[in-house]
Amino acid sequence: MKRFALIAGTVAGNRGAEAMLETSVGRLRDREPDAEFVVYSYLPESDRALITDPAIVVHSCTPAQLVLVLFPLSLVLAALSAIGLRRAGAGIMPASVRDLAACDALIDLAGVSFIDGREKFLPFNLLTLWPAMLLGVPVFKLSQAMGPFSHALTRMASRTLWHCRMVVPRGAGTLEHLRAASFPLELTYPAPDIAFGFEVRDALSLEGTDEAAAIIERAEAARRGGATIVGLCPSSVIAGKAAKEGWDYIGFLAEVTSGLLTDGASVVLFPNATRASSAKLRNNDLPVIAQVIERVADTTGRLLAVRGDMAAAPIRLVVEACDVVAVSRFHAMVGALSACVPVAVMGWSHKYAEVMQQFGLEEWVYDYSARDAIAFVARVQELLGQRQELAEQIGRALPGVQGASVAQFDELLRRL
Repeated sequence: MKRFALIAGTVAGNRGAEAMLETSVGRLRDREPDAEFVVYSYLPESDRALITDPAIVVHSCTPAQLVLVLFPLSLVLAALSAIGLRRAGAGIMPASVRDLAACDALIDLAGVSFIDGREKFLPFNLLTLWPAMLLGVPVFKLSQAMGPFSHALTRMASRTLWHCRMVVPRGAGTLEHLRAASFPLELTYPAPDIAFGFEVRDALSLEGTDEAAAIIERAEAARRGGATIVGLCPSSVIAGKAAKEGWDYIGFLAEVTSGLLTDGASVVLFPNATRASSAKLRNNDLPVIAQVIERVADTTGRLLAVRGDMAAAPIRLVVEACDVVAVSRFHAMVGALSACVPVAVMGWSHKYAEVMQQFGLEEWVYDYSARDAIAFVARVQELLGQRQELAEQIGRALPGVQGASVAQFDELLRRL
């Protein structure tokens, strides 16, 4: 029986991270039915409340826990192991350290890491990896975006990647960044995003199922009335960036929404990160959706919105009910592509384009700083006009992308 530790993914909060976590558990369980899992979560209390699977244990990896417990005590246990006292040392360690030391592998599920411009996240990028490395647990950094590594701090921190058993670049851009940093390519295994392997049966949480069903029912009624259904997924990350840069992202979204409603569409505002109990934007698109609704004077009755916590599986069902979607969240894009729903993307990183390129859809990617709402509405209308052709194009590429995504789990077990 194998035991896998998973870190940098949660079930609560970021639903892209949830899809990655649930897919990892599901695909590894397909291959190792008796496997046990230790999830290191930065929302441990929420995840413990949601996860009832007896084969999954949840420990904390909040910054405080990493700095004060997991890293220093892993260092102590590593020192004790070096003098032949590993068994005795493990016995006095907290469960979080003891369980990690007993794992066959640590799987890092960070969506992005070691990227220039995100230096403030480098300590977290490092501390999620170092405890396992200290304890001799093989580290597998599964499909994600990394680099560029031009900044001195990023370049220095990224040397930790040299000590991983396998690093999976998510696309051509990340692979090129690794090559430019002279990373040993024998340690790489390029593969598409993990969430391309997501199946609804993998769900560990079904939050928001009833709300999703109600939205889908209303969307179908609008379609019967002659409306096209456009999903619109905002991003609290971009909302924060825009606020710092002094431009009105909420106003942009409201103008896009109003324009689509005026053109006869039904607009479904949906999140890909939810923390309904919090007004903060961290891993939470719901406040953005609420502000957009306040700014849109809807008299059509065709504006629909998710207002509460909704897990990855119900969100996927909402996406499937749309004719097209326009998204600012990476895993909302992945969910749309997985459902063969044509998608326009307004993002902030190379991570979007390198995935859309796998479907020949890079022309539908826009930088978030392009603030012309009227032009964006026109582009969404073009997407609607080409939706059948584009859905077929996605469908032709999807089996290969999904197969390549799932293959990283076979490679993980081979290298283990």
